[in-house]
Amino acid sequence: MNLLLAKLLKPKKRHISSTIIMQKKWFCGGKRSLDSKNGRTIRQDFLCHRAGKPRSKVIDMSKTQRNKGSLKCGCFACMRITFKKCFDIFPKEWHVTVFVKEHNHAMLSQEEMRFLPANRSITPQDEKQILLYKEVGLSIRQIIRVMELEKNLKYGELPFSESDIHNLYGKVKRMLGVDDEMNLIDYMKSAKEENEMFQYAYTLDEERRLENLFWCHAQSFEWYQKYGDVVVFDTTYKVNSYDMPCGIFVGVDNHGKTILFGCALLRNETISTFKWLKKTFVTMKKSPKTIITDQDPWMSEAISSEMPTTKHSFCIWHITSKFSCWFVALLRNDYQKWCADFYGLYKMTIPMEFELNWSLMVQKYNLQNNKHVLGLYKVRHFWAPAYLRDHFFGGMITTGRSESINAFIKRFVSSHICLIDFVKQLHMVIEGISQGRSHNKVIASLKPVSLNTKSPLEKQASEVLTPFAFKKFQEEFARATMYTVKQGENNEFMVKYFEGNTAKQHRVFWDGHTMLCSCKNFEFWGIICRHALRAFMHTDCFNIPPFYLPPRWHCDVLDVTNIMEEVDDIFQEEEECTPTNNNEVGSEDVVLFPPPSKTKGRPKKRREKGGKETGMKKTKCCSICKQPGHTKPTCANKENFFTFDVVDAGISSMSSQKDLSSTLKRKQKQTSEDLGLNPIFTLKI
Repeated sequence: MNLLLAKLLKPKKRHISSTIIMQKKWFCGGKRSLDSKNGRTIRQDFLCHRAGKPRSKVIDMSKTQRNKGSLKCGCFACMRITFKKCFDIFPKEWHVTVFVKEHNHAMLSQEEMRFLPANRSITPQDEKQILLYKEVGLSIRQIIRVMELEKNLKYGELPFSESDIHNLYGKVKRMLGVDDEMNLIDYMKSAKEENEMFQYAYTLDEERRLENLFWCHAQSFEWYQKYGDVVVFDTTYKVNSYDMPCGIFVGVDNHGKTILFGCALLRNETISTFKWLKKTFVTMKKSPKTIITDQDPWMSEAISSEMPTTKHSFCIWHITSKFSCWFVALLRNDYQKWCADFYGLYKMTIPMEFELNWSLMVQKYNLQNNKHVLGLYKVRHFWAPAYLRDHFFGGMITTGRSESINAFIKRFVSSHICLIDFVKQLHMVIEGISQGRSHNKVIASLKPVSLNTKSPLEKQASEVLTPFAFKKFQEEFARATMYTVKQGENNEFMVKYFEGNTAKQHRVFWDGHTMLCSCKNFEFWGIICRHALRAFMHTDCFNIPPFYLPPRWHCDVLDVTNIMEEVDDIFQEEEECTPTNNNEVGSEDVVLFPPPSKTKGRPKKRREKGGKETGMKKTKCCSICKQPGHTKPTCANKENFFTFDVVDAGISSMSSQKDLSSTLKRKQKQTSEDLGLNPIFTLKI
């Protein structure tokens, strides 16, 4: 016994607590007395882990706190050992002077004791392995399961739990969080020194805290020079520890795959932030021909201001996703018919046809005065393909490609990741895209192309187009033979076809050099349409002009040397346009961490309910102030309601009601209609 106590109390650097397990009871090191001469321990108390009383917790209603209960129950079980002489002729030894074995609580079994904090630990080797798995992108549950399989343990038998891994992440974050921003800027500078095509820019607020950051890898810069004619921009949330929204610019390459052009971390989503982002994007690169976003009014204004030559389009999915909230309660059983009619209207390619059928559809469902229908019609030039087919979109009409990138990014990041790790993980995304492009290029060069006909037109297209683009060409070419054609005057052709029992036609102009079709498929997709191919076959044209096989769909798009000739000019323009005030790039070396961003972000609920789902529910009111919009625990008048004296209750209640009403008005979420905007717009602030 004395030998065991001596080992337990052996000095260990500056650790002043020890742990001992006796008879399946858990004791923890308590008070310790030291010798004033040599600093050696002369007395040690071992207490039950539930000894003492729980501390009173100070409750601050203005902050979010965890109501975590205490394990303390005032248990008196303890043991005191003292380093002393038993008699004068014996040396000093450890002696048990006090021992109380009765506990006032139920005891734990040997199996249950492993859940106590003192028995849960992560070895340094396991810490390195956990952090390595985290960098790969595994979740905490996946990490635990992988380590259980590696150690050949049953489920739940690891000496640590999920909360311990969370604490490890927090520990690492606190160690690295102090210099997180400076490490991020140093990483950007070193990447710029390694490759001049790497681009970045950032802004600081008045307190020199990081406000906005935009960066573009060298590989993304090269992709943008080749395929930057159409860009999709979207923001994603919950991807870093500061809740900063991540804006990504994506596009489509010649193989039809999604590529990343640039990324940005934003403090908020206001008009000034979007203007800075669009201006920085245009300064470092060229303006795209078209850009697709959601229907944010501030983004629309920023694009019209900083990208005046770019055609702006709204994602149709973001619009139709709100139809159930707008029209279910109004149309009831006719809602599905309305969606079918709207889809038929959306597929129209001629503006005059769209205008005529829009009026008929609105009258059919008696929606002439509906604010959402009026709002949709006002912005029809931003979402209706009949007004967009004059511009190149590469077949993209939604932000779905950015959503796929967002989903891919969130496989490797979480809301607790620091900024430098977030940027490095995005570099992995770009490396993955680059490897995928190399694989597609090899497959395109090795895999033989199968021709459906012996037409020289199909053979010519197969020699220059990528398999993705050639497949689209084959779809159009196969349908061309199903159309009838009649040649008119002035090199015009009327191509007719039937949809059900309805005869339709498209007008094609073809003079042997120039082709124009009323469907505008070539302008919209970059792939020659079936109507033009039918006119080619009618005039015995066996060679497609190179202009109608765009280089952006070729197997080999532009040479890198041609791109580098434009890089110097772009960099020179960037230096001339880079701001030099104290809040912009490079004015000082000190950069502080940003505050947590407060944006719309990911909604707390999965979707916004409307129609019949909300029609039968009553509005809940607070039981204290009888006002809607909150409940008793979150009532701003709760403290006043319980603390006011009886004498002053009448006067104080009147003043509190005024403060409460002003607070409710201030916290009430603003809608687009409150700001005089189109009701279909989505506010993010």
